[in-house]
Amino acid sequence: MGYGLLLFFLAAGSTLSGRPQDAASNGYKVAQTSYGSIRYVEIGPADGEVVLFSTGGGAGYNALYSIEWLAQAGFRVIAINRPGYYDLPLSTVNSIEEHADIYHAVIQFLGIKGKINVFGISMGGISALYYAQKYPTQSLVLWSAVTGEYQINQESADSSLGKLVMSDSGKRLISWMLVKSAKLFPKKTIETFLETEADLDKKGRRDLAKQVVSKPESKREFLLFVEALTPMDSLYTGMMDELVKTEALKGVDWSNISCPTFAVHSTIDIDVSIDHARRIEKMIPNIQMKYVEAGGHFVWWGDEGQTVINQTIDFLKQ
Repeated sequence: MGYGLLLFFLAAGSTLSGRPQDAASNGYKVAQTSYGSIRYVEIGPADGEVVLFSTGGGAGYNALYSIEWLAQAGFRVIAINRPGYYDLPLSTVNSIEEHADIYHAVIQFLGIKGKINVFGISMGGISALYYAQKYPTQSLVLWSAVTGEYQINQESADSSLGKLVMSDSGKRLISWMLVKSAKLFPKKTIETFLETEADLDKKGRRDLAKQVVSKPESKREFLLFVEALTPMDSLYTGMMDELVKTEALKGVDWSNISCPTFAVHSTIDIDVSIDHARRIEKMIPNIQMKYVEAGGHFVWWGDEGQTVINQTIDFLKQ
């Protein structure tokens, strides 16, 4: 996500209950680079075409497990940790642009040569764009991508519940509450997410949640996605650092990105505004832009989201 994760926590509040999973239990590996020891995870066949997956803000690298459909399509998919997440200090680099350098250092450590595919979601879209701008890229996929200056809902952040989220005890409490809610009440939890991520009325949120939970694979992907949002203590520093840096990100120019690009954005996304999509649609010459409604910021949710997934696979296979 962008920072709808924070807004979701503010909206959900005390309606949730459970215990978070630690990403350390998800089989990460460590790359030794000039930036230090960098965690990464990968799925899919070792000889598959490489897709670098740049996860959304506030989501750990283990969000990779929620897009197993890409590995099932034959791709080798790799997600890499960013500064401020888990054990990687913010001081590792000075800018979001340098996230691309960390990504490339791990790709080099893995002995991967030549062009790779890059796939960025939400806040991870900025890092993906910088990678495509700086390093050999076969193709670029962007979902709900932050592409320039980003502003959070300050009213929510300044609320009493927002201040709870900002505290150490608040982060632990909310992480504790989230996972079990998703397991016990997935439909209701999805509806709560949609309140801060999609311009949908109550019936629209209810109908979309039903679509997600009605299919075992999409329900499982949702649960894996939620697990990647916890424990919040290990993710929050990186998330907030990215927020500060993107608030000051002005005058970006992506016009020198020449690789084929497939970008998807929802017309009812209330987390990352449609201006972010319009920016890259104007700047990137070889872009295929797709506008949907789907789950608002979650363009991969529901029946329309399945079409987005299928078209993404087709694009990458081209």
